[in-house]
Amino acid sequence: MNVEILLLAAAAAFVLYRLFTVLGKQDGAPPPAFRTNERPDDQPERPRPVLVSDNDRDDDGEDEELLDGINRIQRSDPSFSQREFLSGAKSAYEMIVQAFADGNRGTLVPLLTKSVYNDYDEAIKDREERGDPSWELLRLKSATLEGGDLKGSVAEVNVLFEAELSNGEKVRKTREIWTFERDTSSRDPNWRLADVSAA
Repeated sequence: MNVEILLLAAAAAFVLYRLFTVLGKQDGAPPPAFRTNERPDDQPERPRPVLVSDNDRDDDGEDEELLDGINRIQRSDPSFSQREFLSGAKSAYEMIVQAFADGNRGTLVPLLTKSVYNDYDEAIKDREERGDPSWELLRLKSATLEGGDLKGSVAEVNVLFEAELSNGEKVRKTREIWTFERDTSSRDPNWRLADVSAA
């Protein structure tokens, strides 16, 4: 009786030992990982916002501060669209350059801030007094959004324009940064030219 119990115990111990040696050493499936908000390694990063341009420029070295300014404008005015703005800015550029060439002050008034209009008005007077030919737009080569900022409720956006002008005899290339502004708290959706500087 005791011998049988000993044999059964020994057999059971042997079976358990074999199970341990076979199953206990297997790696098996790893435990489930904790869920976190971190991005899995196999998923691509979300695209970084870029500034819109109508030419093939390299945006790798863009200044984050410029992008931050555009983002602040978009948070203040959710309807703001870079592409729509750039399209409107190009149209405004063509209208302003042509109106300045024609001396058409009526067209310029709603497109310019008061200080810029005064500068344009003086320039037109000087040109007319001297009898100098006006420079008309020959070709708008490119328009590039150069960034912006939000000062209080006033949004400012900078656009680099590259164009060719002609006075009928000569062709001149220009590179200028135009700053447009709009009060985002106003119901008036129109942007106005607030500054012009050489690029």
